Amino acid sequence: MTISSLASDPIQGTGAATNHTAVTRILGNNARIGQSPQPVSQLATLSLLANDLAGEFALEPLLRRILRNAVELLHCHSGSICTIDATAGHYRKEVDLDVGCRSGEVFPLDEGVTGAVVRAGGPIGFDQYSLVPGGHIQPSDLRYSRAVIGVPIRLGPAIVGACVVFGDAPSRRFDTDDVQLLELFAIHAAVAIANSRVLNVPTAAQIPGLTTRELQVTTFLERGWPDKLIARELGISAKTVEKHVGTILRKSGARSRAEVAARIIRGDPGDPVGKLPIAAVRAAI
Repeated sequence: MTISSLASDPIQGTGAATNHTAVTRILGNNARIGQSPQPVSQLATLSLLANDLAGEFALEPLLRRILRNAVELLHCHSGSICTIDATAGHYRKEVDLDVGCRSGEVFPLDEGVTGAVVRAGGPIGFDQYSLVPGGHIQPSDLRYSRAVIGVPIRLGPAIVGACVVFGDAPSRRFDTDDVQLLELFAIHAAVAIANSRVLNVPTAAQIPGLTTRELQVTTFLERGWPDKLIARELGISAKTVEKHVGTILRKSGARSRAEVAARIIRGDPGDPVGKLPIAAVRAAI
């Protein structure tokens, strides 16, 4: 079935949490939304996120925490947050949960759920990921036949990113309440992105040659996190973190993890880590 033959079902938004008047639904069989609102404990989670935003400006850890809490409160397991460079015509996957660890990859704006969010100019949902134009998930992936929702991250009128969440079961359909909840997390993501831009926060991208996972680990080294805590945050083993730390030390020429963090914060041009622009990875944000 082609996209042009699908029905689009606007869902009127009534909550104060959003200024959008409709959510675009792309349906595979013209089915109406039948999911009942789910009770969620939102206030405590949103309060904790607000505290994080008040005292932490490293972008990647904040976006990862925002995404994890959004996914959990929607009773799902998988999602991503992307940032958009409209001038360059692409978007960058900043963080993901269970989406093939494609953080750091760049995609054209005419592809994927993020591209669909930009074209819709607001929230959009698909009853099946297979309906997403230019999707990146293969038919062998369980999420290919499951629902997915995306909402824009806005700074003023501009869409600078998107939050995307995948359904956790074949029967799952997202409703307006889900949209409004995810938009709350998109607001938090916008604040984190704005803070990062204003403060020009130093990043692990100053170390040449790091892989995506090594960049993630280095971001936590900046904050002084131990291996076990990094492992839990990234969903990998402490032994794997230890191996990444060893590789990071070798590539940076640092003698200790503390020296890695100090060099990044200092941005010393005499060190290997000071030879790249401070905001190289996050400039697209």
